Parts: sequence; C-alpha cells; structure tokens
Amino acid sequence: MDSNMDSNYVFLCGVMWCRFGQQDAGKELLRAADFGDPDMKALAGAMFANGMRRLRESEKQALIAPWLTEGMRSRRLSWQR
Repeated sequence: MDSNMDSNYVFLCGVMWCRFGQQDAGKELLRAADFGDPDMKALAGAMFANGMRRLRESEKQALIAPWLTEGMRSRRLSWQR
C-alpha cells in the first residue's frame, strides 16, 4: 500500500466518491480495501458501498424524474380546470 494513504486520505476519497461520484476517488477506495489494514479496509469498503448505493439511487431518480414531472404537470392542469 502507498505510504501516503492514511485514514484521512481514504475518508476524503470516500467523500469525493459518495458526494460527487469521482471515479479516481472510487478507485483509491478499492485500492485501500485491497491493501489496507483491517480498519482501513472496513472504512474503504463501507464508503465505496455507500457511494455505489447513492449512484444507483441518483440513476433511478434521473430515469423517474421526467415521468414525475409530466405526471405532476397533468395533475396541476386538472386542478386548474
């Protein structure tokens, strides 16, 4: 494992991965999960999994949003009549 990789670095990579979906940060989390000590592996694995969950949720929202917007518009128009 790279000597520059400590828990603060792994945590910040987790923030960048979870919050912004930055791919390089996700790769660093995977690297830390493979080569870190047990605590580092747990931190990196948890943050990577959390980021994946958030990415899946945001993809679902992106697919659903146009439908919801159209449905909301239809209901609003029916109210106004």
